[in-house]
Amino acid sequence: MSIDFLPGGPLGGIRFVQVLVIGMLLAIAVAVAGRKDWPLSVRRALFFFLLLALLVVGASILPAETLAAARPGLLVAAQMFGWVGLFECAQGLLVDLILVRWLGRPPVPRILRDFMTLVLALSVFMLSLRGALGVNLSSLLATSAMISVVLGLALQDTLGSFFAGLALQMEAPLAIGDWVQIGDYQGNVSQVSWRTVRIVSMESDEYTFPNSLLTRSTLVNFSRPTTAHQSFVAVRVHYRHPPSLVIAALVDAVKNTPGVLANPAAHALVWEFDDSQIVYRARYWIDDYRRINYIRSDVGARIWYGLRRSGVEHAYPVRLLRREAPAPDQGLRVDASMIEVDLFAPLTATERDSLASCLRRAAYGSGEEIIRQGERGDSLFVILRGLVEVRVASGEEQEVVNTLGAGRIFGEMSLLTGAPRSATVRAVDDVEVVPVTAEAFRRIVAGNPAVLEAVAGVVSRRRSRLDAAIHEAEAEAAARSAEHSDLLDRVRSFFGV
Repeated sequence: MSIDFLPGGPLGGIRFVQVLVIGMLLAIAVAVAGRKDWPLSVRRALFFFLLLALLVVGASILPAETLAAARPGLLVAAQMFGWVGLFECAQGLLVDLILVRWLGRPPVPRILRDFMTLVLALSVFMLSLRGALGVNLSSLLATSAMISVVLGLALQDTLGSFFAGLALQMEAPLAIGDWVQIGDYQGNVSQVSWRTVRIVSMESDEYTFPNSLLTRSTLVNFSRPTTAHQSFVAVRVHYRHPPSLVIAALVDAVKNTPGVLANPAAHALVWEFDDSQIVYRARYWIDDYRRINYIRSDVGARIWYGLRRSGVEHAYPVRLLRREAPAPDQGLRVDASMIEVDLFAPLTATERDSLASCLRRAAYGSGEEIIRQGERGDSLFVILRGLVEVRVASGEEQEVVNTLGAGRIFGEMSLLTGAPRSATVRAVDDVEVVPVTAEAFRRIVAGNPAVLEAVAGVVSRRRSRLDAAIHEAEAEAAARSAEHSDLLDRVRSFFGV
């Protein structure tokens, strides 16, 4: 690239115009460099070409004597700006346009592009010194050895970070968007430059680490090798409960929590035998590390409800020395007044008292499914507190066909016939119910078989109302499907498809 300069112009209006052009070019160069929404190669190429134009215009206002003396140095600077601008144009064409946009390849790390640009600029600078100024490069390198040593000692941290950044780009242990832990700090990688790595924590605080420090620290990448991350909740349970019962309750509670992956499947382990408790670990996988604390909170809440329903007692750090068997939890007992519903109206007061003595209350949290459509069951539920939704599958979606509150029952067909559940019942808010099992009800029927006829009549009437609601939901779904098909046919006809 050959660059020449105009001789200095006369004073007056022309000189003023040239100074004005210099100011405009400088302002445009600064503005271009600050446009973060433009591709990096475009910003750099325009920036260096504007600097080249600024250099040419600036040289034209110099006096002839000054220009003659400064011409070799100006030629060196102009060649550097021109070659670097052309190199950035080539990078933009080959990397940003062809590799990234057209071929869909991952972008080249910025630190590598910076390094290539720096190498080119230094090469052009050295060649220009020899060509324009006649500098002997070998003697220059020899005489600058002491300066290089001094600069190396003064900039050893900066140079260490630079070469560490190159090593990070070559090994690629992290990338922008990864969730990592560096030392005691966790966060999302927001920038990887030639000198530092920046992460943003969950508290929206930004941490900056020199690359040299990063290569000497232990780096944990939660996004590698896959985005699936294992987490766990430790639960302490009393020794009186069988591990098989506790593990089943933990798995059932965890696997249906929103945000927990179905594959790999959640599981629970006996982790430790302590002085007064057994420590279990419920382990599960998530793929959104940003929500790890929220998902852990939901998992803990589901475990509390699940263990309470199963009658599992959380352990406390105490020691009890006693011989008698522990008394049952009085807070879960049921009295006859809690099951005074129309289904049990044919029972005598004595029979209701006998039935209530066999029952225990159970609690469900908001969003939990109490029963699921299609599953087998042998119990019904009396609602003591809260609201539940009765949902029926309609295609791939579920339709809400009824809402039940305190004093209502559901699941009676499974209790009396053992038939699969005909609907899914989900808690709208915190719900407390009394499960009535077939075994408990069978004891009452064995002593008074005539009760079955009266109970069957009540169930028949309730079943008719539920079937009507199900048919209505299916009819609404069919009507919506027909309406959708009709609209689609009209759209296709209009566009001639």
